Amino acid sequence: MRPLNEKKISEVLEYIISAFKAFGEAPTVRDIAKACNIPSTSTVHSMIKILESRDEINIDKIGKKSFISVPKNLVKGNVTNAALVGTCPCGEPILAVENIEATIPLPVEIFGNGDYIILTAKGSSMIKRGIFDGDYMIVDTSVQAHVGNVVIARVNDEEATAKVLRQKNGKYYLEAANDSLDINGERIYKDIHPKGNWDIIGVVKQVIHSTDKDVL
Repeated sequence: MRPLNEKKISEVLEYIISAFKAFGEAPTVRDIAKACNIPSTSTVHSMIKILESRDEINIDKIGKKSFISVPKNLVKGNVTNAALVGTCPCGEPILAVENIEATIPLPVEIFGNGDYIILTAKGSSMIKRGIFDGDYMIVDTSVQAHVGNVVIARVNDEEATAKVLRQKNGKYYLEAANDSLDINGERIYKDIHPKGNWDIIGVVKQVIHSTDKDVL
């Protein structure tokens, strides 16, 4: 096996840090490979392991998944705590004590001040907004949602869902961000036009991708 290029390793570290500063999240392995002109994702994984061994980045475990965390030189300062919320039973408040799996500190200088919760994305209805199955969504429950925001909403007391808030003819609706069609040419992921009770829990501010999966 050829030794890894130290210059490339430094380039990868710089790219990870710049992504955190710009977006508050780690880039995907494919993002790193593309940005740093590295032909193999396995090489990127090797570089990530080296950077972790040098304490230049951290790899955190949440459940069975691994994530690149903010480098130590960026986490100094104030933090705000976010509740990691599990699957919410229908009709129960999303922040019910029994639904909270852990409390995660988020650096204020990266995420800003807010009342945050962390939810796990389910399915593929939001891939055009860069949200993939299993990703963790950082949701601010303290801000007002605007048209075009990705929001967490609950309709008729059903399980919370992530969708884009839209408005047409004076009425709000929830738009899926995946145009995939079935064999009949119909959209697989339908928009939701609420007719009963519905509410917006918060606005998705950041998304954390797992490092053990490749996002196309």
